[in-house]
Amino acid sequence: MNILLLESSSRSIEFAFSKSGEIAILKKLDSESNADSLIYLIKQEFESAGMDLSCLGAVSISNGPGSFTGLRISSAIAKGICFATGSRLIEIPTLDIIAGKYCGGETDKILTALVFSNSRTNEFYAADYSYSKSEVIRISDYYIKKAEDFDAEGRVFLMNEDVEKLKPFNFEVISLSGKSNIYSQLALATKYISENKYSDYRTSEPFYMKNFVPAK
Repeated sequence: MNILLLESSSRSIEFAFSKSGEIAILKKLDSESNADSLIYLIKQEFESAGMDLSCLGAVSISNGPGSFTGLRISSAIAKGICFATGSRLIEIPTLDIIAGKYCGGETDKILTALVFSNSRTNEFYAADYSYSKSEVIRISDYYIKKAEDFDAEGRVFLMNEDVEKLKPFNFEVISLSGKSNIYSQLALATKYISENKYSDYRTSEPFYMKNFVPAK
């Protein structure tokens, strides 16, 4: 199946095109301001490759939590493409994608994926995972917690951005910033397809975890 993958939940915005399980196009944008031009860049890449969006069978989005603006933009793009082409929508929680990037060895420690909720107060969106036999399994609900409230013993924290802000807490942290989210997202999207786990684009909403309040 041909899949368009969109990741705009953070400052590092990416999109990719996967054909038969292989990444054929992968583009990374450097600035969150580029999220507004994401759909134009996608169309440009497809046209350069001699393809049309109608070739898609599914659109996968990193559905949050994360940047409210980025999530709204990728959700709107995905819904529009699904409506126009008949593609199926695959929504994947961002924390699951981050956890899926872990490539360490076997461990009995809890892996906690983090996304900043409020950098000023060191508040995070989080979820806990186990890792065994090369498989990452979520073992908690998604939750919100401040850094000082975590029990760091027996726990490894996984982050994409702003790892240095955790240094005062002496946590064991693995920075995943040098690795694209797309490959983890593709692996999860493939699993969702095998489980027939699609979303209804007509009613889907980003997974904010907090109430979205538009800027005035």
